Amino acid sequence: MSIRNKVVLSAIAVALPLVLISVGSGAASASSKFSGNAPGTVSCSGVSGSVSFKPPLTNVGGGTTVKAKGVISGCHASNPSVSITDGKFTASITSSGAGCAGLANGTTQETFTIKWKGDFGGSKAKFTSSTVVVKGSTIVTNGAGDEGFELPNPSNEPNGATATGSFATVSSSESFAYTNENEGQFLSGCSTGIKKVTIASGQLNGL
Repeated sequence: MSIRNKVVLSAIAVALPLVLISVGSGAASASSKFSGNAPGTVSCSGVSGSVSFKPPLTNVGGGTTVKAKGVISGCHASNPSVSITDGKFTASITSSGAGCAGLANGTTQETFTIKWKGDFGGSKAKFTSSTVVVKGSTIVTNGAGDEGFELPNPSNEPNGATATGSFATVSSSESFAYTNENEGQFLSGCSTGIKKVTIASGQLNGL
């Protein structure tokens, strides 16, 4: 065998284990990506989105079908390994259909699905969605005079919310979602029919 061939074979013999190590480490890295329920609890300082009513919400009725959707931001998880960049929620809300007065008296049950994005242990994770069942809500007003919703309805405490999937817990903490309308604007809308309200701010506490 020529000297050249021996050198080539020696180079292959050295390189092959390095290639196998590289492939093996890549496979291990891919398989180590976290997938499942995010542990612990989470609180978020931002909520935005919309709530729609069908038929339109009026002083005398409407709003038998209520849907909500939006984005949750500014989240902090209790488990230091979990980092949440944002969450997207949808909700189906049980309403009496008694119009604005009925909404002011509070809803009976709200079911939220929250899809989370974030990291676990510094790497991208695929978190299971949270299914959150809230024992109703009631109308509240923030310091700026904007009307909004307090969840769960304080009259249904303690343990007014339960979650399965990520951040599975039973919570008695109150969360809030505020519109960009004051009481006068809201009442004026009720006289003509409200199809949708915008959620401009809020916070999720202790899910």
